[in-house]
Amino acid sequence: MSDSARRPLVSILGDSISTFQGCNPEGFDVFYEGEACVRTGVEHASDTWWRLAIDAIGGDLLVNGSFSGSMVEGAGFPAASSERRVAALSRDGMDPDIVIAFIGINDYGWGGPANQAAGRGRAVPDDAAACEERMARFAADNAAEAFGAAYGTMLSRIRAAYPEAQVWCCTLCPGRLAGVQTPTFIRRLRGVDVSSYDDVIRLQASEHGCRVIDFASFGLDYEAADGTHPTKRGMRQLASMAVRSMARQGVAADADRAFELDAAFEGVDMHAQDTCERADCLDCPFARATGNTWSLVCEKDL
Repeated sequence: MSDSARRPLVSILGDSISTFQGCNPEGFDVFYEGEACVRTGVEHASDTWWRLAIDAIGGDLLVNGSFSGSMVEGAGFPAASSERRVAALSRDGMDPDIVIAFIGINDYGWGGPANQAAGRGRAVPDDAAACEERMARFAADNAAEAFGAAYGTMLSRIRAAYPEAQVWCCTLCPGRLAGVQTPTFIRRLRGVDVSSYDDVIRLQASEHGCRVIDFASFGLDYEAADGTHPTKRGMRQLASMAVRSMARQGVAADADRAFELDAAFEGVDMHAQDTCERADCLDCPFARATGNTWSLVCEKDL
C-alpha cells in the first residue's frame, strides 16, 4: 500500500449487490434505493457488505464503482472490463490502496453479452443496443472462457491504472431465498455451471498477481430477498466471509467486528448444496424464471 501510516483507501467494483443510494458515481444505476432498501432491510450504507468489511479491516471507502445489472464482459461501458469503469475507481486525484472486485453474477445469469443485449438487460453497453431483441436461451459454448478473457482485461486495466494497489477478486456466492431452510440457488441456469466462472476468477487472479476472496470455497449460502440481492442479514454473511478470507491472507481485521459478523450465520444451516442433476434450467417447471427476466431461484423444495 502507498502509506501504511494511514487507513487504506478501498474502492469497490461490482454490480447491483454492491450498489447503495448516494454511494455510487453519478449516472451509475443503483438497486439498493427506495422500496428495495425497505424490502431487503438494507436501509443504510452501514448495512452493506462492503461497508461492514471495510470497517472491519480499518479502511475508508474511496469509490464504490458498482453499477446495477452490469457484467464483466461487454462492448464498452458499463461492462466492468471497460476503461471507464476502471477509471471510476479513483476520485479527486486519489487512487485506491485496495480494489475489491465482486462481479460476475450477471455474466453467469445471462450466459454472455449476446444474450444480455438480445434480452435487453438493464446494463447493456451502448454499442450492443442495436442487437435484435429475442428471448435469451442457452449460454454460448465458450461462455466461461469468454468471461475469463474479459475478466483478464479488467484486471490488466486495474493493474495498469493502480499499480500500487492490492487487488482482490471475489468468486461468486450462492444466494438463498429469505425464509427458506434449504438451498434455492440455481447452479446451471443456461447450461454452464457457476463453478466454471469461479474457476476462471481464481485463474485470472493468479495470472495477474491478485488475491482471491473465495466466497465459493466456504460452501455457504447467503440470505437474499429474491434469491440474489442480499437482505441485511445476507450482507453481514457476505461481509463475514470477506473479512475471514482477507484475514487468512494477512490483512489485519478487528476481531470483535469479525466475530459480530460471524453471528449472522447463527440459527440456520446455510450450507450450500447441489441437489439437481439437470444440465440446464431452461423450461424447468421448478425454475422461477429463465428468460429475459431470469431469476436464480429453484422452487422445487419450496
